[in-house]
Amino acid sequence: MGSKQPDFGDGASPGNIFICGLAKDTTIDTFVKYFGKYGDLMDSVIMKDRQTGRPRGFGFVTYADPSVVDTVIAETHVINGKQVSEFLFLGYFGYE
Repeated sequence: MGSKQPDFGDGASPGNIFICGLAKDTTIDTFVKYFGKYGDLMDSVIMKDRQTGRPRGFGFVTYADPSVVDTVIAETHVINGKQVSEFLFLGYFGYE
C-alpha cells in the first residue's frame, strides 16, 4: 500500500519524493523508467552503502513539475515485484 496523505495540497508541494522498500536488484534504469512515466525527472538516485556499494533499498526522485507529486503519492507502486512506499520529502536533498 502506498502512502496516502489526505489534504496533501493543490499540487504546490515540492517535487522531491523519498522512495523506500526498493528491491535490492532494482537498477537506476528501472527506477527512472518507472517514475519517469509520471513526468519529467530532474534528478533521481538509489542510495548505496558507502562500504559495500550495494543498494540500501531507498532512493529519491525530483520532478520538474511539483504537481506530479500528488499523483505519485496517491498511487500504490510495485517495482521488481516489491511494493514500495513513497513520501513527500521536505528536507535537504543532498544525497550524503
